[in-house]
Order: sequence, then structure tokens, then C-alpha cells
Amino acid sequence: MHEAVAKGEADTVAMSNQDTTDFRLERLAAEQRFALWHDLVQPLFRVSLEERSAAGFQAEVRAVPVSDALLTTCSSQAQSFERSLSDVRSSGWDHVVIQHYVSGGFTGLCGDRSVTVEAGDINILDLNRTLRTRATDFSNLTLVLPRDRLALAGSHDLHGRAIGRGSALAAVIGGHLRSLAEHAPSLSPVEASTALEALCLMLSGSDLREADPLVRASAGASVHERICAYIDQHLDDPTLSPAAIAAACRVSRASLYRLFGFDGGVMAYIAGRRLDRAFTALSRPEAERSSIAQVAYRSGFSSETHFSRSFRSRFAMSPRDARRLAHGGLHPVGATPGVGPRDWVRTMHRLRETL
Repeated sequence: MHEAVAKGEADTVAMSNQDTTDFRLERLAAEQRFALWHDLVQPLFRVSLEERSAAGFQAEVRAVPVSDALLTTCSSQAQSFERSLSDVRSSGWDHVVIQHYVSGGFTGLCGDRSVTVEAGDINILDLNRTLRTRATDFSNLTLVLPRDRLALAGSHDLHGRAIGRGSALAAVIGGHLRSLAEHAPSLSPVEASTALEALCLMLSGSDLREADPLVRASAGASVHERICAYIDQHLDDPTLSPAAIAAACRVSRASLYRLFGFDGGVMAYIAGRRLDRAFTALSRPEAERSSIAQVAYRSGFSSETHFSRSFRSRFAMSPRDARRLAHGGLHPVGATPGVGPRDWVRTMHRLRETL
């Protein structure tokens, strides 16, 4: 379990588009800086350093929501980034990442593709794909964008693709991202959405159109979303089964298994969503009014023992540990899978206030 903690407003509080968070590590003891950075970045990537680099580690990040996207301005020391298949399956982020490196860069693997990114490049990452890279000291802007915002991401394999720094379009897109980072807090929701649309139009008009077509059909994605919505509405039903879901959503069981193959199967997906709901329930102030068994049954589990074992496997703590930490105002940043962009900024904001 990670030791970085946050406390503050309830997770149900909405975040304004104007809510900008700046996060710096210089106030922390040297041995604490990278541990906190590791937990802070984990919703996107797992990071690591060479051992001799940890003592003097420095990093800072500024994050601002832009409509339904998230834009960060970051500078940090050299480090390795990894996103494994397990991270992809558990994170719940169906987003693409658009980066502009102002200084520094990285090399490594995006899926099976070898990549090298340098200052001035515009590169694309797909959070549904694996990654293993090594960055130099760097400064960059990173836009975390819902996949359906960028139509090209639904039809082409953009993971690890880049628009080279020698391209005039790369300079224009870089300038657009820098201007957006500066002015986003002052934009209205309509203006912010329009700025994202302009960026997506520029990307769609680039050489990225020559990327390989994706096999996954957009129709399959919409069916998957419809089934996920149905599952969420019936999580408290212990009889929820593949047969019942297939009948209710009017798909064959073969199609259902295929759509959830990447999630480890439809029953594995259901179990994960039930555990996420239980974690949220145990983290609420009023959670002490219910026993662990009651939370388990309300979350769709028929056995408290099976629930506790599954909970520990997913969150690296017992249900009682989660309740105890929540009662003390503590929340392990990296413990909850499926943290979305706005949740991530909210966590960053609370950590900053705590420090």
C-alpha cells in the first residue's frame, strides 16, 4: 500500500473548469519526494529512478481541467515510465495523451513500436496500450484527452506516433498547447471545448492519418459501453450473470465474452466494479454504520470471506484497513483503480493542501 495520503473535501464535490492545481516537492524531505511523485503519477504511469538519483529528486506539475480533458505542464528529472497490461486493465482510462516536449525527451517502446521523442516533437500515447520508456530531464505539456474527442484515435493506431519537430504543424500545435495552458483557467466551457476541437482538427490533418488502421470497430466500443452501463445499474444483484446480461443487452454470449476479453472476462469485470463500489462505500464517513458483511452483500457479494479475499487482492489492504484509513482522514492515492482525470486533479489539490 502506498503511504502518500490526502484529505480534504468529499469526492462528490464537483470541480470547476477554472480549478488549477500547482504541485511542487521542494518542501518535502529528500527521501519523501520521489515516493510521493510515484504515487501522484501512478494513475497514468509507474515511474522509477536509478537508485543514486532518488536523494536529490525534484519535480513540479501544474494541472488544469480543459472541458472534459486535462492539461498538465510538468518538469522533472530523468526517470523511467511504464504502463503494463495490468495497469491498462485496472485503470479505467479510455484516453489518448498528446504531449509536447519543450525540453528533453524519451526513448523506449510504445506497444511493440520503438520510439524516440525529442524537444519540439508532438507525440501521441494511447492509455489502452502498454508502454516502457526512459526520459531524460524534461519539461513538457501533456493533454489527457477522451478518446472520442479525437476521431482519428478510433480508426488508427496512434500509439507512439509523432509529428516531428521539423514540421511547421508541430510548431503550431506546440504553440496552441502552450497558449491553452496559459489561458485555460479563463476560458468558458464552450471556449475550452472549441479550443480542444481546434487541436483535434490540426491532428486529424497531419501525417498521423497514415498510421495503421485499428482492427477494433467503433460499433463494438458503443456496445461495450452500453453493456458496462447495464452492469453498473445491476451490481447489487447477486444473480447477475453473462446469460442475463446477454439477454438484456441483446448480444450473443460469444460476443459478450469477446467484448470483455481484454478485461479478463465479463465476470472479472463485474467483480472489479463491485469491489470499486465497496471501496467507495467503506471510504465514506457514514461507513461505520454498516458492517463489513453488509457492505459486501450490498455490493453483490454472497460471501464475506470471498469479498475480503478479493478486496485485499485488488487494493492491497483489507476492508477493515480501508475503513480505518478513511476514519483517520487518510486515503492511499494509488490504491483505488479507475481514478479519472478530474479525480486525479482533486487528489493532487488535496495533497498540496496537506503538505
